[in-house]
Amino acid sequence: MEVWIRQSMAYRVGDTPMPTPVPGSMWDKPWGRELYGDRMKFIRRVDELGFDGLIFTEHHQGPNGGLTPSPIVMMAAASQVTEHIKLATMGIQLALYPHPTRVAEELAMIDNLSNGRLVVGLISTGAPGMYAFNLPADQERGRYHESYDLIVKAWTEPEPFEWDSTYFHYDEVSILPRPLQTPHPVVWTTCSSEQSIQWAAQHHIRLLAPGVTTQTADILNYYRDYAQRECGWTPQAEHLGMAREFYIAPTMRKLEETVDEILKLEQVYGWNFSGRPTRYTELAKVHASERTYDYGHHLGRPQGGGRNESGFTGGQFLCGDPDAITEQVLEQWEECGKPGVLVIRPELGHMSLQDVGDHMELFAKEVMPTLHKLS
Repeated sequence: MEVWIRQSMAYRVGDTPMPTPVPGSMWDKPWGRELYGDRMKFIRRVDELGFDGLIFTEHHQGPNGGLTPSPIVMMAAASQVTEHIKLATMGIQLALYPHPTRVAEELAMIDNLSNGRLVVGLISTGAPGMYAFNLPADQERGRYHESYDLIVKAWTEPEPFEWDSTYFHYDEVSILPRPLQTPHPVVWTTCSSEQSIQWAAQHHIRLLAPGVTTQTADILNYYRDYAQRECGWTPQAEHLGMAREFYIAPTMRKLEETVDEILKLEQVYGWNFSGRPTRYTELAKVHASERTYDYGHHLGRPQGGGRNESGFTGGQFLCGDPDAITEQVLEQWEECGKPGVLVIRPELGHMSLQDVGDHMELFAKEVMPTLHKLS
């Protein structure tokens, strides 16, 4: 099993919840420069610790992920301070990009800059992204899927070609550079609706499943079954992943001394849903109306347990000392059908990147060797 780290890259100042959207007046230039400098040191450190992948997300205007509106820019920088770790997006919100061919070009550049370590993760655009770029909710899926088809053809078609679809029109497409990987970089997505899971299976796109353990298992089982039954192929371990919140401490006693305070501060530094614009809700309703979740044991849209007690009991929040974390992962790995990738999100509360790196070093020494043996 591979272990990937999902970065949060939040922007926070002060000791009160950040508003959404964050006004430009709250951007502290010296602090922002320091945050990016510390991030590059962290990226170098996790590469040296032997983690398999590092995820760069895409967020706009809000504090959660506020330092990474462009995963492409961050990956380009990371390609120059790392040597081994896979550089993954999870994900690029394709519906927001007016020219998919430009995305294809820039990702091909990163694949070359990183010597073939690029992993492309794509996601649907949620309400914050649609709000930030004034994207009509009823266009999101069509733009996303057309963009994907165009990008793959741009990566793989050896000769210039014409493209004419609902949203994109080009007299001639011929990108440079070409991706280093053949036929193109591996593509992942994370999703939970029937329609999105089916689309992923139809296109052999690998799937990272969210939710508590029972929901993660339902999502991956449905993906496997649909791929076999309707698409004529069988997903293997390397096509499957599970995403988890995460906190590790050297001992359970140390965990008890620290975790409550860190989780309390997470509410301060995390996403402030109470301050979001009303338009978010309207966009989310239109977006959700096109999706169904009629599969598995728990019908309805999967709800992650989050970084709290319900997340811990449901398996969404891995929390404990190295032995406890190892036991939790092994149990979930079996229950979810032995996926090949575990994604953890270790940045919590007021933890500095030095603190997070120390926790990742503990995990790398005490837990990761056992997980790397799983197959």
